[in-house]
Amino acid sequence: MNQNKVPITGIQMDLVNSEYGSYVLIRSDSPMRTLNSSPWGGGFGMHGSLMNRQVHKLYNEADPLREMDDFIQREGLNPQETAGMLTAAWVKDVGYSTLTWTQDGAEDTENETNPLHVCAWVTVGLGNKARAGAEVPAASLYPGTINTIVVIHGQLTDAAMVNAVITATEAKAAALQALGVEVDGHPATGTTTDAVLIATTCRGRLYSYAGTATALGNMIGRTVYEAILASGQLYEKTPY
Repeated sequence: MNQNKVPITGIQMDLVNSEYGSYVLIRSDSPMRTLNSSPWGGGFGMHGSLMNRQVHKLYNEADPLREMDDFIQREGLNPQETAGMLTAAWVKDVGYSTLTWTQDGAEDTENETNPLHVCAWVTVGLGNKARAGAEVPAASLYPGTINTIVVIHGQLTDAAMVNAVITATEAKAAALQALGVEVDGHPATGTTTDAVLIATTCRGRLYSYAGTATALGNMIGRTVYEAILASGQLYEKTPY
């Protein structure tokens, strides 16, 4: 079991290799508020565990929700408290990046005792790379290929949560451009089955915006960008 050092109190990340499969597991001592584009714990919710599970690239369960529910239970977790994602990429090659920001000269103790932390974990697989807006053949919903998890120490409004998804997605496209990933001679913007999960600790300062002009948005963009570069470079060495 491998771990990333997470600067957010009460948050732990493990890379688990069990008899049933491998996955990234991020756990919190208290429930996190989440916005997830995957079906398992999808939409807005409250979850104490976040899972990015590796499956075979030909994974095609008749009832994937039931199968994922069974898998989570076999791993000793509560499906109702777990937000999950699937990927055909190697989870051992997960990219990780974290940033911490305390406003210079801040006068309020809230900012001093609860600095803004942003952590991003991304698994990259490029077997079905795509460019949004271009014509592509139909693809199955499962599994996700570039999966992004962002954990934020703070409180976000609904609008800021959605804004965070946008910022993370923009960073993904920028990172793929930096890696030189192309589709028919044009920069790829992702793959056909990407997923993103934003989680907040519900502690600390309240943020109403998460665009690239804000400190929060800047940190989301930078951590996702760096995590994708790290995982993407490993993928190029050992493609699935």
